[in-house]
Amino acid sequence: MGLAALFAACENNENEGPEGPEPREQVGRTVLVYIVGDAGDLNNELSSLFKINFSDMKAGMEEVDYSKCNLVVYSEMVNDVPHLISLKQKNGKVVADTLFTYDEQNPLDKEVMTSVISQTVSYFPADSYGFVFLSHSSSWVPADNNANSRSIGYYQKTKMNIPDFREALSFAFPKPLKFILFDSCNMQSVEVAYELRDCSEYFIGSPTEIPGPGAPYKEVVPELFTETDLAVNIASAYFNYYEKSYTGAIPTNTIWTGGVATSVIKSEALEELARATKKILPKYIQDKREINRSGIQRYDFSSEDANYDLEGLVQSLTGGKENTDYQSWRTAFDNVVTYWKTTPRNYSNKVSMFSMEGAEGLSTYIPTGASNSTMNTFYRTLSWYTAAGWDGTGW
Repeated sequence: MGLAALFAACENNENEGPEGPEPREQVGRTVLVYIVGDAGDLNNELSSLFKINFSDMKAGMEEVDYSKCNLVVYSEMVNDVPHLISLKQKNGKVVADTLFTYDEQNPLDKEVMTSVISQTVSYFPADSYGFVFLSHSSSWVPADNNANSRSIGYYQKTKMNIPDFREALSFAFPKPLKFILFDSCNMQSVEVAYELRDCSEYFIGSPTEIPGPGAPYKEVVPELFTETDLAVNIASAYFNYYEKSYTGAIPTNTIWTGGVATSVIKSEALEELARATKKILPKYIQDKREINRSGIQRYDFSSEDANYDLEGLVQSLTGGKENTDYQSWRTAFDNVVTYWKTTPRNYSNKVSMFSMEGAEGLSTYIPTGASNSTMNTFYRTLSWYTAAGWDGTGW
């Protein structure tokens, strides 16, 4: 059954009451899951995997006290128009209540995303909010029409720059989110987290590529609505599921044996990390000195080469863990990365299995090449560039 038919069946057979949706009374937490599945590129379509994710979300909601929460899904899939769906408990089972069906629209357009979020907040008010993002997406690099480039989302060969993503979240949600779960590749980047620091209390995701099937939502969904150790609960459910199946063998999307890496970033500690980093970078990098990256954990194996381990960079610059500059910086770092776990190796579709030996869970760009390159020029527009002291290095 196609996804459109699935939603129609749910709507026709399980929904009762008024034809139009009515706002629900305020509850403890509303989580919006934002699915961008129509890549417009057969080699990069994710809709088949996202349909499985959607079914697993329904299963996960069976373990949740629906009286205290909302799980709302914006679904944009290939060969279907977008829908806004509430996964709710009704008559002893979880049903998919299709609230709105939209004309085809670009979910990565800032105005569209803002509108969807605002509509969700209007119909499902809550004491707190969470946001889950599913798509191709990776880090901070400027958006273009290449599926392998870095930015957030991939719809019909278009993407969204992180500053636009920040504006949509900031404008539409009435308060900072409790968490953002990036169920997409390479998003645990210090540049991304710092750009979004006022949008969410915690960020959960991976500095490298995520498992092909995405989050195990049957296990993850109940954790989206916990209170104590919320972000760590989500991250642990994600990591523990895939750790059990890890063998180090090349995986398939049916049996994922290729590992997983998951971290939690605490937003309120990012300002201190920026100040600590600003004491390091201009001191150890002057006059646009080229930085030797050979001993630093690499997370990104695309042509942009955008993501290296932040801790590895600072350790390389300062000369090691005995250095007092490094030790002071490391305290600030540990206050930001509050959870970090990885299997010994992880899978990348660019290089197959690779070691995670030097990984600490948070990536950064290391400038290289021509100062006026597209990458370096865009990098200077990000908040982290100045806050962390890159503007004092010559880069």
